[in-house]
Amino acid sequence: MKFFLSALLMMTCPLALPASDDIFFDSAWLGLSVLDFDYEEFDDRGISLDRERGLLPGLNAGVNAQRGEWLFETRLLWLSGNVDYTSATAASRTDEDILNLELTTGYRIQTTKEQQFYLVAGAGYRKWWRNIHSTATASGLDETYDWSYGLLGLRGEQTLNNQTQLVADLQLTRTINPGINVHFISNFNDVSLNLQEETGYRFRLTLNRQVGESTSFWVAPWYEYWKLGRSNNTALYSNQIQIGSVFEPRSETRNFGINLGVRWRFGNNSSAQF
Repeated sequence: MKFFLSALLMMTCPLALPASDDIFFDSAWLGLSVLDFDYEEFDDRGISLDRERGLLPGLNAGVNAQRGEWLFETRLLWLSGNVDYTSATAASRTDEDILNLELTTGYRIQTTKEQQFYLVAGAGYRKWWRNIHSTATASGLDETYDWSYGLLGLRGEQTLNNQTQLVADLQLTRTINPGINVHFISNFNDVSLNLQEETGYRFRLTLNRQVGESTSFWVAPWYEYWKLGRSNNTALYSNQIQIGSVFEPRSETRNFGINLGVRWRFGNNSSAQF
């Protein structure tokens, strides 16, 4: 929880933009999240090695600002929970904590009375703590993944009536410098591995319903696909003596989530992005 609160205090800094009414951002939102987490690792032949699956609850927040044709947005997502771990040789549980911070900029390329379209680009950072519990036959692992990423996509807005708006986002993502730090519960030395960069994608659909002059409720189902490439073989040590090598297999993550919450508007310019 402390990771979420620390990032929340920092997230408005990129949106401290000058404006005639001295308002730094036009709207802010806070909500709950539920993620159907689905992570799977594969060997070099494409055969599944292990899989993790389960629900992760969390929080999301954000702010945005509209300046002419330009849209600026900051998003924060925090998820934490416990999921099932299964492999050919073991069944266990895994603690998961995911923190994601993202900054995006959109440029409006087309607008009508009821529709608006944006080109969107941005960058983000994800950190993922993964704690695989020990079993009777195998020691557990504490793993920390992190990577930056770039994104490029399209956003469309459709006004349904005076109180309701639908927003669709489609984006390609590209991991940048992904890596993993592994802490062994057994007597092996910790190891850091570099993973290969890969391309993913995601889609989000947001329904926004105005309930007051400056307040609205929203719900947003979303889907994302991440891919991390296999690491190189790296020496494995025990008490400073090399006993072999280790690598991180390639992986794929298919996440389906639902966000919902409340949004507050503060300025005359307001875009219903979530």
